[in-house]
Amino acid sequence: MRNLICIVFLLCGVSLMAQQDLGVKYANTITETELQQHVSYLASDILEGRETGTRGLARAAEYISKQYQMSGIPPWKKIGGYYQEYPLIEFGLNSSTISTDKHVFNLMEDFIGYASANKQMNFSADQVVFLGYGIDDSLYSDYRGVNVQGKIVIVAAGEPKHDSVYWLTRTTTKSDWSKDWRKKADAATKNGVACLLVIDPNIPQYLQNPSWVHFLNSTLMKLESEYIAPEYTNNLMITPEMADQLLGKRAKLMQKSVNKINETGLSVNFAIKQRTVITINKLENRIFAENVVAYVEGTDLKDEVIVVSAHFDHLGKSDTVVYNGADDNGTGTAALLEIAEALFMAKKVGEGPRRSVMIIAFSGEEKGLLGSKAYAMNPIIPFEKTVADLNIDMIGRVDDAHQKDSSYIYIIGSDFLSTGLHAINEAAAKNYSSIKLDYRYNTTTDPNRYYYRSDHYNFAKNNVPSIFYFSGTHADYHQPTDDIEKINFPLTTERTRLVFHTLWLLANQDARIQVDVAPQE
Repeated sequence: MRNLICIVFLLCGVSLMAQQDLGVKYANTITETELQQHVSYLASDILEGRETGTRGLARAAEYISKQYQMSGIPPWKKIGGYYQEYPLIEFGLNSSTISTDKHVFNLMEDFIGYASANKQMNFSADQVVFLGYGIDDSLYSDYRGVNVQGKIVIVAAGEPKHDSVYWLTRTTTKSDWSKDWRKKADAATKNGVACLLVIDPNIPQYLQNPSWVHFLNSTLMKLESEYIAPEYTNNLMITPEMADQLLGKRAKLMQKSVNKINETGLSVNFAIKQRTVITINKLENRIFAENVVAYVEGTDLKDEVIVVSAHFDHLGKSDTVVYNGADDNGTGTAALLEIAEALFMAKKVGEGPRRSVMIIAFSGEEKGLLGSKAYAMNPIIPFEKTVADLNIDMIGRVDDAHQKDSSYIYIIGSDFLSTGLHAINEAAAKNYSSIKLDYRYNTTTDPNRYYYRSDHYNFAKNNVPSIFYFSGTHADYHQPTDDIEKINFPLTTERTRLVFHTLWLLANQDARIQVDVAPQE
């Protein structure tokens, strides 16, 4: 390892001692006090959880751009300001109902639905069909020989089984018909069903969980260029009580039918006369969001650019409950601001980086990496001139695995495209930091799929070497309890300085790192 580190420094255009002096000098301008000040504002109730498309996120964007402005850091001259705007389609369900002559059923009380899987609807029918499990498979089909064209169909959740053995797999393991809601929705679509109602006994539990309620009530977003209407027939999940009331006197027959299917592996269905009206109100709005971009121009290698990134959006609020997102990602955004300020301090006195540095605060990450995806579709700097992306997302806490040794950071993706990037990050940690590098999530087979879940991924899949710096999840992850009081600011400071040291080495060595590893799937 020592020889590897020496090789890294020999590549640099200055002596080892001079490199250490400058790197340490400007890393030390990153302070615990300033990081805490930034997180204090970003995670305050006044920003209302910083959900993309809201006034809270706009206030956060304004704060970030003002910090750049006060530090003297310019925007990228070709976008005419600090904002890179991009259009989105925001969509969701609201105030939808299903009614009969005797009952009115309400969204988020008696049934739930995904906005991505439903369209605007005002439909009535005089008949409701119970159709077993709603499966259409070569091994078992509820649709075979049954005409459900234009009808409302009720089905049970899951799939048939007898004595713990599933009829579709002939084992104790469930098939995809139990695991993926899209399969039943797709079968209903292909068979012309007007609306599919899936009985889900877990709905009462979902509606008692504040995080689930917040998720179901939140609008979804897609880049305008990628938004398409749902491909499925409308499909909703209903409570067992609602199913019983819809079927009335035939409710007991439904349970008998399910039991018979389970025993025999043969489909059973029936229809009842029941005037039913389904009204689905779908919200669709065109909105704009913005990434906040600052630029520190390099010297002799200024045409080569390193990106440092962090997302500044979070989950918003649910009624009066604010999801402040102090760690996710107040800490990463604060780190970004401190790194930008340190770089420009060096720039102002003629000690700035040789390569240029683009500092990007991304929005839309919590909605599906939308800000970084928009950037990747229209990069400010061409990817062939982008040396690397150093992405910071949640660096303020200590997870359960490190309660006895908190001086760590997870490194994800550092060696996926470039051995040079990996070596430089190792050198920075070895020579300038007490932080230990933990690689346990540095794999594409990690069941958490962390490599695919932050903004670095939109650089990596465009062949730009990337590192995701991350301190892990915790009990407050995506909860309204992710508050500033729980942030470990001494650790956040050390982790931020590590990112700075890696950046400093990348920006100042003579040779650009190379893509010398086959891209990960």
